[in-house]
Amino acid sequence: MGKKKKLELTAVNKETGLTYEQVLERKELGLTNYTKQGSTKTIRRIIFSNIFTFFNMLNIFIASMLIYVGAYKDIFFIVIVTANTVIGIVQEIKAKRTIDKLSLLQAPVGIVFRDSREFEIDISEIVLNDILILKPGRQISADCIITEGIVEVDESLLTGESDSILKNVGDTLLSGSFVVSGVCKAEAVKIGKDAYVENLTKQAKVYKKPQSDLMKSLKIIVRIVGIFIIPVGATLFYFQYDGGVGNMPFDESVRATAGAVIGMIPSGLFLLTSLALAVGVLRLAQNNTLVQELYCIEMLARVDTLCLDKTGTITDGTMTVRSIIELEKNAKFAPKKIIPEMMSAFKDRNQTSEALIEKFGLSTKEPNVTRLIPFSSKRKFSAVSLAKLGTFAIGAPEFVLSKKDYAEIKDQIENYAKQGLRILIYATSTKQITNDELPEMKASALILIEDTIRPDAILTIEYFKTHNVDVKVISGDNPATVAHIAARAGIDNAEKYISLEGLSDKEVIGSALKYQVFGRVNPHQKMLLVKELKANGRTVAMTGDGVNDILALREADTSIAMASGSEAARNVSHLVLMDSNFSSMPKVVNEGRRVIN
Repeated sequence: MGKKKKLELTAVNKETGLTYEQVLERKELGLTNYTKQGSTKTIRRIIFSNIFTFFNMLNIFIASMLIYVGAYKDIFFIVIVTANTVIGIVQEIKAKRTIDKLSLLQAPVGIVFRDSREFEIDISEIVLNDILILKPGRQISADCIITEGIVEVDESLLTGESDSILKNVGDTLLSGSFVVSGVCKAEAVKIGKDAYVENLTKQAKVYKKPQSDLMKSLKIIVRIVGIFIIPVGATLFYFQYDGGVGNMPFDESVRATAGAVIGMIPSGLFLLTSLALAVGVLRLAQNNTLVQELYCIEMLARVDTLCLDKTGTITDGTMTVRSIIELEKNAKFAPKKIIPEMMSAFKDRNQTSEALIEKFGLSTKEPNVTRLIPFSSKRKFSAVSLAKLGTFAIGAPEFVLSKKDYAEIKDQIENYAKQGLRILIYATSTKQITNDELPEMKASALILIEDTIRPDAILTIEYFKTHNVDVKVISGDNPATVAHIAARAGIDNAEKYISLEGLSDKEVIGSALKYQVFGRVNPHQKMLLVKELKANGRTVAMTGDGVNDILALREADTSIAMASGSEAARNVSHLVLMDSNFSSMPKVVNEGRRVIN
């Protein structure tokens, strides 16, 4: 009946939005943006699975027999067993609660258009086919299709693509992304558990038991010992009990047999291992490293493959002006004289403008601006007309210059682009801007900009190389640019790069071992790469700071997030570098190796 009703939903009038009756109709069918919280394993299951193990059952049986014969002083070993069990339960519940807090939608409210009026409502109250009104700074709460207007959207947290994307009528907006500029109306077509961001969240919340090779080894020892311990214990009891072939009474036989059997069970090793790791956690806390998973210290010490995200790990998220190539000598229009005035005129700030301000500074006096064109991803340039001087523009050369003028310097531009640089043209004209259109511009200088490599990244990468750790870079950005940045940071074989855009899962898996740098990678592909590396016997550590990294972080043997990154990345990671300092990594690895040695 439900499915039939769903097919008969009354169509939405995009001019007026849903009516009150249509909203109620959808709520009755459960077609709202509400999503159930919590991971895939309950606390009850965690407690049950930690208590009812072969190791614990064996110890409980021995303790029960000792209590039965009144040997209360001999059951102290149960304290160690209890401590081991409690540590395991606490660690798993802590991991579960951290994952349960994971939420990729931060906006508490959204604006909907219903009955020709705007309403601000809780995002969980949004229903299928609602018309959302999206404004700059707003997070998109459901997957939508634009019905009116044009917006620029920042999808970097979801896809890793650093540039804003222009969206027109008919284009899809992904939930979890942010509106940078513009205003639009958009119809919610996927809500709740069907939305893109909730699919990411659902995959990230799949419960995974903490990994530890030490604990696995100890459990294998217990299982092997367990095969022999029961028949050996029974034989000992038979040879000691006077009801068998021995001459000891029942209570003495139980105590003697229990003492021998308990000595065969390495229960103390479990506790000592946990205590050694706990000391490691305290030592790392002194080095600004938050350990969210006890056993990850050990796993990081065994890592042989490190997967890095570009932004926030190798680069610090800022840009630097590398050099200025003057194409025309004109003291009156020199970049160092005009660009400070241009930067003072523009109030919006981005990575490029911050780099230009760092290089040229701001004007000490208010510029006399007559016309201004702010930057947008559609135009690819910004421009300003100054009284008595003319018009000045900075942006992508092919969008600022005429085809003829661009052709004259195209080879020079392409040569710099091959070096992984971002090229801006500084162009001038003695005429003014009219009707938001540039006059014919003359190329004055090329401004070469590059990503800023973190000062600690090169030394840290060198440390991993000397310890035979294979370093790979996985990014949502252009693979050629990422490869150049990787080479500058000292990563070996950085020239082996590939774009994963449009590749099938099979092709992505096949590329995991062949290449060193991966570009245009979406969240699912990042996870596939990590999974394939693990399938080939690698112990993989993954660093990340965005929502687009969470699936790969969850899949990795050890995951490391920067405190300056997204809350979602911090919640799913085993380790959080509280000072966001990549150079802390060698200390973490050394601490793990100290523990397991």
